[in-house]
Amino acid sequence: MPGEFATFNDFMSLPVFFYHTLGVDPFESPSFNKVPSHWLYIVLLLNQLNMNFNFLMEFIYVVFYFNKPEHIVEICMTICYLGFVLVSQLKTASVWRQKDKLNDLVAELESIFPAAVRQEQDDYRVLYYKERCRFIFRSFSGLFLVLVVTYSFYTYVRYAIHHWLLHVPDLEKGMPFFPTSPWNYHDNWSYYLMYLLQVGGAYTATTGHISADLSITAVNTQLVMHFDYLSKSLAEFKIKAGSEPDGYAQDLAALRELILYHNKLLSDVMNSVFGVPLLLNFLTSSVMVCFVGFQMTLGLSADHTVKLALFMISAISEIYLICFFSDWLIASVGEY
Repeated sequence: MPGEFATFNDFMSLPVFFYHTLGVDPFESPSFNKVPSHWLYIVLLLNQLNMNFNFLMEFIYVVFYFNKPEHIVEICMTICYLGFVLVSQLKTASVWRQKDKLNDLVAELESIFPAAVRQEQDDYRVLYYKERCRFIFRSFSGLFLVLVVTYSFYTYVRYAIHHWLLHVPDLEKGMPFFPTSPWNYHDNWSYYLMYLLQVGGAYTATTGHISADLSITAVNTQLVMHFDYLSKSLAEFKIKAGSEPDGYAQDLAALRELILYHNKLLSDVMNSVFGVPLLLNFLTSSVMVCFVGFQMTLGLSADHTVKLALFMISAISEIYLICFFSDWLIASVGEY
């Protein structure tokens, strides 16, 4: 749109928002509003306590029923939940542990981001990359939010329909993810407390995946943008030596600037910050696809199959995201 300029915040604001809901401040930047640290610590503490509580309950459920064949479907699904939660925690911890390196990476990217000048932004095609990044943001985060909402509220909505509309007698209230609990929550108000704790844990685990993956998407998209600009600059480089008195010196100065620009892009910080989360993503998503695929061969009900299909699509989308951006970055580097 005429007069519209993209900013660095346009690429990074959504990942930062999801990190803040976890209680994590991923990096420090003067262009982002500072959230009071005490609020972040409180949110982080509550999320971690609830997440570890849910993880422990899931683990106990697997240990108690592992040797009972009649619970094979529930065990396989709970193992998928355990893997999902564990990877979410490790991805968040990896980014938090390497905050200093991420600060350096963000500062470097922000320093070379195209200025709010029409010609410069057009040369970099910033609006194109911004829209492409936003499309991936909306698609990926939307898919995972649909996943967590479906898994979190399907059980209770199904119970409400059967109990209040169909008037099915003696219907037992179920939990969205696992039935184990330190207390007896049946037929009392604590059922809703336990239910909300599981929903909160599911949101925390899902947001851990979303925030890390969107951060990788935002950084990778900007790197591709810069490499494409560098490739274009080299392809359109006009040699002035021989045509102007000081053309040789101008050529060297221009090439020196491009080399310095290139060296800024070849930073190992991105790999050191996001390398472990990417590896965990790929390994666990592959394992979850196998677990979910096995369950879908067992002749389950239609509603359970739909939930499993949604889980499988989410796992495959994470694998695709890794492969797509890796290939995109390699292609952009290889162009020059």
